[in-house]
Amino acid sequence: MITPLTDKCYTTLTQALNLSMGGAPAGPAGTGKTETTKDLGRALGLQVVVFNCSDQMNYQSMGQIYMGLSQSGAWGCFDEFNRISIEVLSVVSTQVKTCLDAVKELKANPAKNMFSFEDQGEISIKLTVGFWITMNPGYAGRTELPENLKALFRSCAMVVPDIVKICENMLMSEGFETASDLSKKFMTLYSLSKSLLSQQNHYDWGLRAVKSVLRQAGKIKRAEPELLEEELLMRALRDFNWPKIKMEDRQIFLGLIRDLFPGIDAKSKDDEVLAQQLCDKAKEFKLQPEKEYIRKCLDFADLLNVRWSVFLIGVPGTAKTAVWKNLWRTYDARGESTEWDIVDPKAVTSDELYGCMNTKTKEWKDGVIAVIMRDMNKCQNKYKKNQNYKWLVLDGDIDPEWIETMNTVMDDNKVLTLVSQERIPLTPSMRLVLEISNMRNATPATASRGGVLYINE
Repeated sequence: MITPLTDKCYTTLTQALNLSMGGAPAGPAGTGKTETTKDLGRALGLQVVVFNCSDQMNYQSMGQIYMGLSQSGAWGCFDEFNRISIEVLSVVSTQVKTCLDAVKELKANPAKNMFSFEDQGEISIKLTVGFWITMNPGYAGRTELPENLKALFRSCAMVVPDIVKICENMLMSEGFETASDLSKKFMTLYSLSKSLLSQQNHYDWGLRAVKSVLRQAGKIKRAEPELLEEELLMRALRDFNWPKIKMEDRQIFLGLIRDLFPGIDAKSKDDEVLAQQLCDKAKEFKLQPEKEYIRKCLDFADLLNVRWSVFLIGVPGTAKTAVWKNLWRTYDARGESTEWDIVDPKAVTSDELYGCMNTKTKEWKDGVIAVIMRDMNKCQNKYKKNQNYKWLVLDGDIDPEWIETMNTVMDDNKVLTLVSQERIPLTPSMRLVLEISNMRNATPATASRGGVLYINE
């Protein structure tokens, strides 16, 4: 959906290309920085490769990326660029300048398509190459870019886009006929929820949350085409947001929905068969099949269908582990084979979690998550090809140092980018489950990327 903001961003970025510069869209989480860059590349028919930057990157690995991009003519979009440490960034500015100068020379003289890069000798360059960096301002663990690097990129400020337009457009594409009225109601609910409900770190009323609810509404519409559209949307909004609402906010949230959809009472459509199977499995493992507990298991199953990653939040002892284990046992009993691997991300360092490059020997050493995800992707060890679900469970506190490397895994890119230039994509059966007690230290960029199941005490 092209909003006035997207238009402005396109103009800024294409002018940057014209001036042989890079582009730097910056702004808060969920404003479409990476998506707009990818979309512009798509419109021009160029490949856009998204890299998730982390503080493990060194100038050698960055140099290799720039050499590859220059020779292939593809665009490189460096997500969270200001997570790279300052001493690496100062070398990076020289590397980028070398490439951009070569592009300028190529424009002036089409025959001059070779340039010397660091100590690699002469390499070729293509005119279409582009460098884009996207940044979230002022989060923990972020650096200020050096001036000589800023000068190479044309910055573009991104703000929250016109969500009503996006909403209307997506509702139409999902087959809703009264899209313009429904989109206004939708956004009224979200803006009121933002201002009236208590301020929780795990509440997210931004673009990503909107998108997943709209997808859900489309699914209900196709499953039950005879239902009223207002009733349909009301059900999607209530059932999809309910799992993350805290106890004290529930009455206010229900009141808002009733005011916006007066006189409509949409019944929840639960999977009765699954609910019964969950009850039986709980009893088998000496657990009490309480109504609220089974409700959480069903909510968890729903969230896994619409989001790549799910946060299970609750204080210790609220049965977070029991919820996902119960669902796993039930799926297994139904013949939908499920495998999971559990890691405590805080038990090891970032290098041991994702892998690290030995600077002296140039040797790559794999990390825990990298090994598990690669095995899940290639169906090695215990993972078989026809498995319905593969879950990577991360059971430990969140902090920006390690979780932000997962950003490209959790959003629509669905790729883990490692410092060794390896890219491990998520297959349709893979999901990320984060089991945590709170999101006190998570940045808004992380909070907006996953579905939330909040378990009240």
